[in-house]
Amino acid sequence: MSFSNDPIERGDLPVLNESAFHQLDPAHLTASRLGHLVFLGIVVAAATAASITFGSIVPGIVALVLAVFVAISYGRMVLDVRHIGWQVRDHDISYRRGVLVRTVQTLPFVRVQHTRITRSLVQRRFGLSTLHVNTAGPDIAIEGLAAEDAERLKALIIERAGDLDDAVL
Repeated sequence: MSFSNDPIERGDLPVLNESAFHQLDPAHLTASRLGHLVFLGIVVAAATAASITFGSIVPGIVALVLAVFVAISYGRMVLDVRHIGWQVRDHDISYRRGVLVRTVQTLPFVRVQHTRITRSLVQRRFGLSTLHVNTAGPDIAIEGLAAEDAERLKALIIERAGDLDDAVL
């Protein structure tokens, strides 16, 4: 077979189906919320202890400012998590994130060099995992997957990695 590199018409370009993106496991939002609340509790406790120790209101004001930043961060995190998604097609995996600036990364299976799953203490408690997919170029890490989804995705990616004929791309 000889090499050819014919142009593809605009109407024949492959399209990512927006409705086919899967959302993260709902437990990821719960775990993220818990993390923000724990951080807020630590800030308030530290400010209270500092106010009592030093007899000043300044630590309380600092804690209030930090609490406002945590609240803003909390709202942003909720929006971010709701706009994260992943999609698997025959030859690739795509990862979408972002509210104001939408980023979509698509990695062909043939370019995958390594996959791994990590589970932090909090993720284990909520039955979640992070799937890392490494390539020679950009990598993706899909955080907040149900543990069984991460395992199945990893197995699929490993099965298909390097199996494709370069002529397909």
